[in-house]
Amino acid sequence: MIEEFKSLGFENYEAKALEVLLKGRLSVKELSKKTNIPFGKIYSIIKKLKERGFVSETNSRPKLVYVENASEIIDRLIKNKQEKDRQLNDRLREIANEVDKGHSKESKFFEVGITQEENKKIQLRSFSESKKEILQIINIHHKPKSNRKNKIMWEKEIEKAVLRGILFKSIYPRDAVLPPILEKLNKKHPEKFQVKRFDTDFIRCDIIDEEKILLKIVNEDFGRFGGILFFENEKFAKNLREIFNDIWEESV
Repeated sequence: MIEEFKSLGFENYEAKALEVLLKGRLSVKELSKKTNIPFGKIYSIIKKLKERGFVSETNSRPKLVYVENASEIIDRLIKNKQEKDRQLNDRLREIANEVDKGHSKESKFFEVGITQEENKKIQLRSFSESKKEILQIINIHHKPKSNRKNKIMWEKEIEKAVLRGILFKSIYPRDAVLPPILEKLNKKHPEKFQVKRFDTDFIRCDIIDEEKILLKIVNEDFGRFGGILFFENEKFAKNLREIFNDIWEESV
């Protein structure tokens, strides 16, 4: 695990010490011997790991150095790495958006649609780009009979996504009729295509793979299409995913 620890930001000696200590308690002298860390440096290595909360020491003589709970340590390391990666990804997307904007080009990471044709193209990204999961909220302003040509096209793309293994979970209004393609999908592949019912006026949205978001604006009085946004942002996706899960728990 030394290389894995180093990839998480540990120095070579720190990684060596942590790998050995995950296997059991050791005295300072034993740790130095097992890791080949010079005795003159081992105390500073232990001090750094202890200050960061990765190791503890007993009050015995000699003192023993140990990892209190391996799974908690690994879990913290994973979360720290994910947060750093998320921040880096967000910054890289910002840079790409700024560069594309400067060259008057569309950005892959942020796309806006205001026409029905743009709506059709952008909505398809939810289904074609998904790799593992799509969470969809259909609110009470949904008009199932309008724009059926596009809706049938999207329903077929949903079917393709589910058949290639994507988990698709959708929250529909209580009285909305599930289209025939999706009704059939729900019966044949209930483990991958799941629908619950709940009346909400929360914005119509798709959350894709915990990193991409589609937001669709529809006028609640007339059912007019107001616009569509598609962008990548893990933090925003995480927030929406939590909201989705809360509504899902209340749905039937």
